[in-house]
Amino acid sequence: MLPSVGRRRPVETPKLQPPSSLGIPPELWEQTPVAVQMIVIALHERVLQLEERVLQQQERICELEARLNQNSSNSSKPPSSDPPWVNRPKKKSPSGKKPGGQEGHPGSTRELLSADEVDAIVDHAPDHCERCGHALIVGNGPDPVRHQVVELPEVKATVTEHRLHACRCERCGATTRARWPEGVASSAFGPRLQAEIALLTGRYRMSRREVMDYAAQVWGVKLSLGSIVGIERRIAAALAAPYAEAWEALRRASVRNVDETGWREGSSRSWLWVAVSDEATGFAIAAKRGSEVLHGLFGESLRSGYFGSDRWRAYNVVDMERRGICHAHLKRDFVKIQERGGYAGLLGWCLQRVHSAIFELLSRRRSGAIKEALFQSELDPLKARLHVHLENGTRCSDKKVRGMCGDILRHGPALWNFAAVPGLEPTNNVAERALRKAVIWRTGSFGTHRPSGSRFVERMLTVTETCKQHGRRLIDFLAQSISAAIFNQPQPTLLPRPAT
Repeated sequence: MLPSVGRRRPVETPKLQPPSSLGIPPELWEQTPVAVQMIVIALHERVLQLEERVLQQQERICELEARLNQNSSNSSKPPSSDPPWVNRPKKKSPSGKKPGGQEGHPGSTRELLSADEVDAIVDHAPDHCERCGHALIVGNGPDPVRHQVVELPEVKATVTEHRLHACRCERCGATTRARWPEGVASSAFGPRLQAEIALLTGRYRMSRREVMDYAAQVWGVKLSLGSIVGIERRIAAALAAPYAEAWEALRRASVRNVDETGWREGSSRSWLWVAVSDEATGFAIAAKRGSEVLHGLFGESLRSGYFGSDRWRAYNVVDMERRGICHAHLKRDFVKIQERGGYAGLLGWCLQRVHSAIFELLSRRRSGAIKEALFQSELDPLKARLHVHLENGTRCSDKKVRGMCGDILRHGPALWNFAAVPGLEPTNNVAERALRKAVIWRTGSFGTHRPSGSRFVERMLTVTETCKQHGRRLIDFLAQSISAAIFNQPQPTLLPRPAT
């Protein structure tokens, strides 16, 4: 007997949910074959993937275009690097006047030195009258016409040879040789000559080979590259105490401006840091650009006083209530936002308008056109408007603009400390100007080869800028420092002593 065969169960049709974004009616979707439903779902997912990729590529293209369009008005690049198509300030139309001083202008003449400052006075007097030929007596006429001629004497280095004689005792036969007297340097070059060489390489940024040629042409001194390097090392060692004195003054200052730029030490990437206060300017070359460098330079003084800087994250170790953010960087950022076009372009234009109004108000306060109370009352609504525009920027569809506006808002209190803290400027220009000489040095030397060269750079820059702040002659200070180091004397103080 054949076994009974049971009924075959019907195959269940899988139910697929239509993508909600397509808006397909449920009854139409149920009538669609399953195979077609699967194709529709797969195509829809593929379209979503392609849309996401297109958005990513659009952001990438926008970022590359913004990077390509960088210039001195929307970034920290120098004006000399601007391409030819960048709009430059319009030149004034020709006035039709001849170049030089115009007729009727007050003019200027070289001031004559006083009699105490003149090295020699040569009197010239007539001996007879031009009209009748009678003999003349000097002193009974009007004051003489003074004319001074400034000339350099021929410079020639003096070479002093010291001979240490040895004498044999007739009694015991022992030989005794003379000792070096005090005041004679063990180096082949005196303190003044070493200071001059350091001045040429460290202040006027002459190459060592140029200094070799200059010394031979002007002083009649033959130098080697090794001799110049050795002099630089001795100068760096001699300036260790004045260098520490400058940084100690920076740590106790109430306001400092800080900045950094790239540097190369050998084959390694390094960073040149600068700090500026009313009393001193200090430079330091470090291997990193992070907050640990600030801790090493300022220590516990990071918790006191105010710091002016840009928005680099290393400076976030300082409380926002004690920081001043550079508004020159903000201005460039607002231009960058405007150039991204669309809604971001309108937002950038609004930010620039408010920012320009703030600087116009600041200019009026500096000129004395408005008092402090009126300045503060007019500044408050401008601060509020800028804050509103930045808040709108955080909701922009452009990811880059959202990040920039959010970063500026995170520095909120630091944006306005310049309006309340005496000595805190709205820009970081004072630090950037101090770095400019270092950047020129870097361009010509491509950095330093060894740590000893870096010590010479940072200490020479520190002493040069600090002496300039106090109106001191750099050559005299360098000569005093190297002389003190040679003869084991106390180093001269870099900062002026307080009046007693």
